[in-house]
Amino acid sequence: MGIHKFVRSGFLVFGLFLSQFSFAQTADLIRLLDSATSLQAKGDKDNLAKVLTSAASGVEAQAGETKNSFGKKLLSQAGLLKQLIPLASKGLVQKNALGKIVSTIKVLLGAGKISSLLGSGSSLIGQAAGLKSNLGLIQAGMSVLGSGSGQKLGTLVSTALGTVGKMEKGGIAAKATEPLLKNQLTGITDTIKNLL
Repeated sequence: MGIHKFVRSGFLVFGLFLSQFSFAQTADLIRLLDSATSLQAKGDKDNLAKVLTSAASGVEAQAGETKNSFGKKLLSQAGLLKQLIPLASKGLVQKNALGKIVSTIKVLLGAGKISSLLGSGSSLIGQAAGLKSNLGLIQAGMSVLGSGSGQKLGTLVSTALGTVGKMEKGGIAAKATEPLLKNQLTGITDTIKNLL
């Protein structure tokens, strides 16, 4: 079952019960998490509780599909989201608390996908779109790491994105660039493991 929801001018339209939504695509979960932060900012406590319930289930599903150490880390964040649900219905969810969890989940999702790809032994050639998307997720959430660690990780991610761009050109250059990119991506995932 796909997610039947649309965000228009900051308003959520729920076509089905949120708990029944499928989280086949990471992008759907990210949109839901971003919707939660928007609802919190507006003080929409009723819908926020529903969204957090569904988001927690979505993160748990992603954790189950992530067969590496990032899966356990995602499961921990799902537990933190669940803790916010009773607070949401009372309008007591703090922006900083929710923002930290959402940012952490984004970083872990991106790192988990990259780690899975590296662990599969598959070639990175032809994977540019997915790599850019997952590196972008890490960029979107790395503010949770603070200025020092976040800046270090940001440099690693920017460097890797540049290498992905070179690999996209194909041919001999792509093959020559692939080992370098694998090392850069491993450096990113190792850094995140140590920081989160």
